[in-house]
Amino acid sequence: MHELSICQSMLDIVERTMNQHPGAKLKTIRLDIGKGSTIEPILLTDAFAIITEGGPFAGVELEINSIPIGGSCRACGKSFTYQELALGCPECGSTDIVIESGMELDIRELEIDEPEGDTEKGREEE
Repeated sequence: MHELSICQSMLDIVERTMNQHPGAKLKTIRLDIGKGSTIEPILLTDAFAIITEGGPFAGVELEINSIPIGGSCRACGKSFTYQELALGCPECGSTDIVIESGMELDIRELEIDEPEGDTEKGREEE
């Protein structure tokens, strides 16, 4: 289950970011995960629960936004969107396609509560 190592790497990045906001409390981690990636959101959620239990990230919410697979066909020029990985253009059947989205794993946003007296917005974009 590579989701455990992915989750640990994600939390390492989040920890470095949170170190830039002393006293801030992390509330939510928002991820974008492409449907064509090899990451199973349910397994990542389970790994997150295991890794964060009783640690500094206990109680932090993980929100996952699934990104459909999008691309275009070099043969007919049509753009397409798939919910699952497919091997060809849904319009003409050509396999000469370019995948443009749906393979990503991005930390989209961290929602934090800044300590009292801090004038920042309380959000950190990654």
